[in-house]
Amino acid sequence: MTDWLEILTAEGVPWTLVGADGAVKAASADAPLEAGASFPAAAAWPPAEATALEVPALGPARLYPLADGQTLVLWGASYAALAAALEAERARLPKFISTLTHELRLPLTSIKGYADLLVKGVMGPVSDSQKQFLEVIRNNVDRMATLIERVSEMGKLESGRLRPKREPLAVKQAVEAVAAAYRPRCEEKKQVLEITVPDGLPIVLGEMPRVVQILEAMLDNAHRYTPSGGHITLKAEAVNGGVRVTVCDDGPGIAPEDARRVFDPFFRSEAPEIREHPGWGLSLHVARLFAEHMGGTMGFESTPGKGSCFWLWMAAGS
Repeated sequence: MTDWLEILTAEGVPWTLVGADGAVKAASADAPLEAGASFPAAAAWPPAEATALEVPALGPARLYPLADGQTLVLWGASYAALAAALEAERARLPKFISTLTHELRLPLTSIKGYADLLVKGVMGPVSDSQKQFLEVIRNNVDRMATLIERVSEMGKLESGRLRPKREPLAVKQAVEAVAAAYRPRCEEKKQVLEITVPDGLPIVLGEMPRVVQILEAMLDNAHRYTPSGGHITLKAEAVNGGVRVTVCDDGPGIAPEDARRVFDPFFRSEAPEIREHPGWGLSLHVARLFAEHMGGTMGFESTPGKGSCFWLWMAAGS
């Protein structure tokens, strides 16, 4: 077989080699026409120049006349056509996400508002069991609102409509804000939260609310999967011309087969010890997007059965 036909086959491009009489001389295994068949060309054969056409019942084809009188037929859309279609889809997706999240926020706001009024007794006395049911409604509305916000942020970041600032900030200030929110939660679950942020760390570049959001995602992940009585550490240190903040836990850890997908959107492990905790699989994905847009990086290390350490690195600046 000709070298270039071997290359096409290796690259997974279906091809057919057609003679001047319109008969198929050779074909790749995945081509829609086998050797001996006739090419159903509607125009004069052989083609005088490279031609793209839609072959009835067989799909798009690209015809390339060769010097020896034969014609090479490549099946399927061209790379340029696929790239154009992908670009069109990328342009359409942000608008779809924006419309979807806007429309979902409206009924959630209404549900939460009426639930709050019922809890306050506006429509009459509410029993303890009814209050519990209303609290379940409110909690799930809050979960849905968080999901909508994360999807909205993801869409805006990926489309370039949301661009976090890169301005000087002190990591210690961000850590203190996150610690103030999570220390009571850890105490309630009887978890030990140990924080180490030395003085004199370099000033880094980022947007304070977004850095806090990233640290919250890391700490929430540790708090969620660390058992009662477990230990969580948050440490900041100067590393490689910047500051790295690491959050470690002694939870179940991450299985090797799940490690490559940890930052994928909507990914959640099938492990029972993970599935027993509610979540959407978006917080870490959005956190890494924010980190990268601010010139930083995120990563993790994990040993199954012994816990995980997630880290955020941010470049120093002035």
